Amino acid sequence: MIMRERKFEYIKGPVKTNIPWFRPRESLLNKWKEDFFNIKGIDKYKFWICGGVLEEWETWDTDITINGEIKCYKELENIIISATQLGFKHRQLIDINWADAPPSLYPLLSEHHSRESTISPNGTAWANSGAIVSIISGCCEIFKNGKKLPCGSSAKEVVQISDFLWQRSQRNPSKKQIERIKEGIIYKRQPILLTADLDFNEIIHSTDKRR
Repeated sequence: MIMRERKFEYIKGPVKTNIPWFRPRESLLNKWKEDFFNIKGIDKYKFWICGGVLEEWETWDTDITINGEIKCYKELENIIISATQLGFKHRQLIDINWADAPPSLYPLLSEHHSRESTISPNGTAWANSGAIVSIISGCCEIFKNGKKLPCGSSAKEVVQISDFLWQRSQRNPSKKQIERIKEGIIYKRQPILLTADLDFNEIIHSTDKRR
């Protein structure tokens, strides 16, 4: 009996791909960036590269936070969806969301880590600290090969604000970030502003280069 290879399928809101992506690669992210800055409305926002891709962790995605006043939800929706689609075009997973505050929680994470001895074993002190931020995403569900994956935070209320935009409130640092800190993992690098002339070769070092 011949076993058929299962077809890869990844669905994130309105965006779908059947081609697996690579871990973050400088050359592919530079190609993505060139297309990204041709999206309409890009000049109205700031974009910050955050998280694991800067820390040289074994991550599969590139996190980007959007800041700026929203004057048109459909325009923001197009930016988020197009950024994700262009990522798949270049075989990169782009996790992009709008937030009502700059991604300045990294010094806060370091502060929490330095006060580790004052935090209760169950993490209560951390769980009740930090800021509440508003997050807008381009999906409320993600499916990989038919299996539903966790999407966003554990927010109790997610509100749909346009055809493909969902808004939620999230405490920073998040539960996942707190767990990392408790395990001794800290964020060492600040977010980096994404600009048209930025060279990803200068800010990240892919797994390929470290082998």
